[in-house]
Amino acid sequence: MSTTCSQKKDISTPKSTATTFLRTKAQHYLQPLEAKLLAQIDKRLVATFATLFTSILLFRNSKMGLLLSELGTYIAGYAHAPAGTKRLSNLLRSKKWDASLIDDFFFKRTLERITQLQEAQKRPLLLWDDSRIEKPESWFVEGLCSVESSKGKRLTKIKKGFFKPPTARICVPGFHWTALLLSALGEVPSVCQMSWWTTRGKYKEVGTNLMFRMLKKLQACLDQPLLHVLDRGYASAWTIEWMLHFKQDFLLHGRKTTCWFTPKKAPNKPTC
Repeated sequence: MSTTCSQKKDISTPKSTATTFLRTKAQHYLQPLEAKLLAQIDKRLVATFATLFTSILLFRNSKMGLLLSELGTYIAGYAHAPAGTKRLSNLLRSKKWDASLIDDFFFKRTLERITQLQEAQKRPLLLWDDSRIEKPESWFVEGLCSVESSKGKRLTKIKKGFFKPPTARICVPGFHWTALLLSALGEVPSVCQMSWWTTRGKYKEVGTNLMFRMLKKLQACLDQPLLHVLDRGYASAWTIEWMLHFKQDFLLHGRKTTCWFTPKKAPNKPTC
């Protein structure tokens, strides 16, 4: 059917306005970042970076969306999939740039948007969120740590008429993720700071230390403190201590059983 229609000259092919709109928005969004990348890496790698960004947006597959082979196929086509994979590998392995460039890009846009929200007389809100990426089939990837499986927790819920599922937590290899988002009432959230971290190996990290560094960077760049909104996953004595230390306003959703005090004998390990 498609071959027949394409051979008829009087039938015009409908234009994909959604794809054109997405590409235009992506070019406008990445323009400042591409300018910085051009000063550090080859322009062919910059073009690969822009194509990779659009491909991730279009190829929304939770299991295969970040595989190099799949993204290489999406970038260069099925006939040149190995070449596309090699282009991505050259981009990611290049030592002339690192993730700090993207972090600075996010943070600079956040400062600009905070100014715009304040000029529009809207109160900026900083939303804290954390999650994890599960890699249950992986074992030798560098930096993997133990994370609680949300999928395993969902699949083992008690179902009437079936066996009783295990009551203990199900943990799989993966990575932790912590992010700070900027938003306001009636506004779309945008990334302010974001970090993947692990609790094992050479790059071992602690979640409270990560929050400390994020708040320290905010205090150094902002004249006035903003309102931080945190869910009950952050309900701990360390959250309150860091917020008071950096003189930040915060709204924290806690539980009745939450311990809000840290014993003096063990300051690094809050217990009730």
